[in-house]
Amino acid sequence: MDHIDSTIGPHPKKGRSKNGCYTCRIKKVKCDEARPRCKRCIRLRRLCDYGDYEPKIKHNDLLAISRGYMLAVENSKALPTWAQRAALTRALALPTQLPEFPSSASSLNLTSADHEAIRYFRTTFARIHHTKNPDYSLFSIIFTLAQDEPMVMHALLAIGGHEIEFRRNSTSDGEADYNSQLVQRDQNKWTPVQHYSAALGLLADVIGTADDGRQLELDPICAVLYLMLVYEQKYGDGTCSGLSNHLAGAALIVKHRCSSLSDQISTRGWQGTPVLSRMQPRDDSQQPGLSLFVIRLLVWISLCDSTAATFGLGGQCNSELKNIMAPDDSSSIAGFDALHRYSNSLYRSMWGDAYPQVELLDDVENRDIFAFLCASMQLRGIVAQLSNLDVNDLRQRLPAVESAFRQIDLRYGELLEVASDISLSTDNSHRLVANIRAFVPIYHAVKLELLRITRRNGLTTKMKIVPEAHITAIIDLAVQADKHQGVEGTIRVAWPLFVVALETSNVVHQRWVLSRFKAMSSYSKNLERAHRFLTEALRRQCENIEVYKDFRLENGEVFVI
Repeated sequence: MDHIDSTIGPHPKKGRSKNGCYTCRIKKVKCDEARPRCKRCIRLRRLCDYGDYEPKIKHNDLLAISRGYMLAVENSKALPTWAQRAALTRALALPTQLPEFPSSASSLNLTSADHEAIRYFRTTFARIHHTKNPDYSLFSIIFTLAQDEPMVMHALLAIGGHEIEFRRNSTSDGEADYNSQLVQRDQNKWTPVQHYSAALGLLADVIGTADDGRQLELDPICAVLYLMLVYEQKYGDGTCSGLSNHLAGAALIVKHRCSSLSDQISTRGWQGTPVLSRMQPRDDSQQPGLSLFVIRLLVWISLCDSTAATFGLGGQCNSELKNIMAPDDSSSIAGFDALHRYSNSLYRSMWGDAYPQVELLDDVENRDIFAFLCASMQLRGIVAQLSNLDVNDLRQRLPAVESAFRQIDLRYGELLEVASDISLSTDNSHRLVANIRAFVPIYHAVKLELLRITRRNGLTTKMKIVPEAHITAIIDLAVQADKHQGVEGTIRVAWPLFVVALETSNVVHQRWVLSRFKAMSSYSKNLERAHRFLTEALRRQCENIEVYKDFRLENGEVFVI
């Protein structure tokens, strides 16, 4: 075909404007070039970024805070205070004053890789970690906050970027090859580790301002803590020291900054608490209350704490929350239930009249199943504490734990019956079905854990626990989740399947669970460690050795799932 000069003719083609925001440019759509945010980005709730893309930060400088942070923890008998960490950050001369770009809402200069990480966080990552519509989930609120808070944006980019790289390299020649690729990246671009380090440094500096008598804004602090907990729970090293560190930090926040939480809930009832603390009227005569966003984040941080407790970590955060919410409740279930119920209006408060009716009805439909999840996870943390007791203390504590289980059986008995009647042919068109398949196995796994702990100490529980029945319930729901959602469905029941593999004598079940963990290994480093542990444990099972007393791999590594 002959070349046609586009400049000839009465209507010459006008060159495309290069002044639009980067978000519109990478999508190759028209941008109205309004600043600081164009109308399209506002309408689609996307990050609107005008700016260059050459961050001049040295790789080794940003990694210094991570090494120094971990070194300080390893060399001290007690966890450093937040003020000490802030001092550590300043002593290391970390260049946390990032390049300022007035046209970018969060003052961060985003690359195409960063935009990819943001998209992944808001879609795939959000879908894996929550069954709620990603556009109206907790992760959507976190992204909204990240547009104005650099440290939240750094944490978001760290976990989104790291997950993309981990999954892309999960089929490579191994971790050494994966790490070498990270080192060989362009030094002028931010790596996920650099984003993580920058978020950590900024967090330490923000916490350090409390020494000057300033009121901390907990919205971004709790958002960063939660993202870091998820990051460490998925990709932490074999010592899990980073996860322990952040859980202890969250416990300090709860103890010193959330002490009035119970009073706030009892006095304000179910109305009047803004979704974000920055929406609260600035009246110095009143102590600002915690936002619904912070309270819901405390619920999810509590779930992380219970998860870690099963593997011998954490526990402080839930202990502090219990002391605030229900100090006289030996089971601690009631206080956490109030915490969850109080934050139920988060999403409709966040979006107001723009919140779709279908989402509102969906929230109401799933309210009880999420309350059941919170109760089950609290039981998981309580049972984990039992493993650290001697026989006499365990015998004294057991009646209160059995009482907590009876409370759950009575309150959610119908839900458990419905779960047992769901068939493989029932699809996930209703989110409630997907949630039942994900959450009910946790409760069965907690009962199996209680049985293991009492059996190991030569005790018997008054509850009727039939291991085969709980194992069958977990396998049935897990198979259904696997059919309808694949690996993403089995990830939600990873821990119950882990328990089943160690408790069942059914070789078919064990092989199926191992095959699922092999597939899940490409989604998380700790799931990969759990797969290796199960492989070792089941191979040694014939020797009648209790190989999972402390959930430690032969090379000394520990993990959390």
